[in-house]
Amino acid sequence: MRNLLVCVLLTLPLQAGDLRLEDDGYQTLAYIREDGRIEDESFQTLGYIRDGSRIEDSSFHLLGYVRDGRIEGESFETLFHLEDDGRITDPGFSLVARISGDGTVEDESYDTLLYTDGSDDAQTAKIAAYLVFFSGLLVEE
Repeated sequence: MRNLLVCVLLTLPLQAGDLRLEDDGYQTLAYIREDGRIEDESFQTLGYIRDGSRIEDSSFHLLGYVRDGRIEGESFETLFHLEDDGRITDPGFSLVARISGDGTVEDESYDTLLYTDGSDDAQTAKIAAYLVFFSGLLVEE
């Protein structure tokens, strides 16, 4: 029965507003749903982006915030800055990653970290939240 359920879920199309995140080999890493739910490649919920800014894990524990151009930890300390052009910088404003308009995410050396289905301002913040709080690709120093 579980295998049937997984097969059905795998055939469900992405809804408008959902993002699929893929590695550089185009293997699915995660999904960011329009409602803010973040799921891994097997559709297990990793966490949530609430009201576009509050980030929670799957048990609803606060992880941090993405707001006003900052990515903050749970006690409001600035972990990273999110610039209007999609650049993610550390607290000293050194580049750590960039999210392009076509959805490609690159590190400071222009190596591809992941691909998405494209991005706009709202989705850029969600992608940044995934990178910092769920992917392990960006680590605060």
